[in-house]
Amino acid sequence: IRTIEPDNLNRVTTDGRWEEIELAVESGASESVVPQSLPMSVPTVEGPASKRGVMYEVASGHQIANEGEKRFCALTEEGVPKQLTLQVCDVSQGLLSVAKLVQAGNRVVFDDDDSSFIENKSSGERTWLKPRNGMYIMKLWVERPF
Repeated sequence: IRTIEPDNLNRVTTDGRWEEIELAVESGASESVVPQSLPMSVPTVEGPASKRGVMYEVASGHQIANEGEKRFCALTEEGVPKQLTLQVCDVSQGLLSVAKLVQAGNRVVFDDDDSSFIENKSSGERTWLKPRNGMYIMKLWVERPF
């Protein structure tokens, strides 16, 4: 059972310039994925996985199709720009795959309170995660096109 709080995804700043997104850092995911609506301001484009007809198996055992990918730059809460490429599929929550983060040269530390982070092993730079409902969340801000 997972507690569901009111949805805070896709909040937009009052000036309309930035869209806030939240991604759960997931140790059980083999791929980093988002629904079509996350972020709203970034279009889905065909990617290598969708061209090959890649499918993903979810916890229930069902398979869902790769619908393309979203490529964008986002700012962490620390104000650091991050380039992301996330696969689009029929999921309810954006997920960052720990396996993909580690393959990209990062270390992921899960701890209690506000002590969880993703650390770039080369630079030592840390992106802090917030615990919520048994998950670890990374907030990002995506600049919306005008």
